[in-house]
Formats: sequence, C-alpha cells, structure tokens
Amino acid sequence: MKKETMDMSKTKDENIVVEPQQETLAGKSGFFDKYGVYLIMGGLIFYVILLAIGTFAEIFKIQSILDWWIWSPPGR
Repeated sequence: MKKETMDMSKTKDENIVVEPQQETLAGKSGFFDKYGVYLIMGGLIFYVILLAIGTFAEIFKIQSILDWWIWSPPGR
C-alpha cells in the first residue's frame, strides 16, 4: 500500500506539461487580445451615441447640430 502512494506521487510530477507562450501579431502582451473587446464595445457605443444625436437633430430640425462636419454632405 505504501509503495502505491509513492508511485502515484511520482506520476503526478511526470504528467505536468508546460506549454511555451506563443507570440501574437500584436506583440508579446497581445494588446488586441487583452483590450480588443473593450475597443470594439467603445466604438459601438460611440456610434450609437452619434446615431442618436443625428436622429434627434433631424427629427426636431436642429440646424446647429446638422451643420456638424459628420452630417454635412461632401463638398459643403
């Protein structure tokens, strides 16, 4: 019985596998892997806010907002 427990502890140490870290295209720390979700969510929130402001300005005919560069037609 004692011999079996010794063998089990031996196999525990042998089964440990350490995989090397892979470098990503963004570098060692993987900036996009780490913050990509936050950047995408921030962009989507920014887009929705701009969409809401533009819709509000169009409905209520607020010309000062409609004159912003983002809603002005090209060449204006």
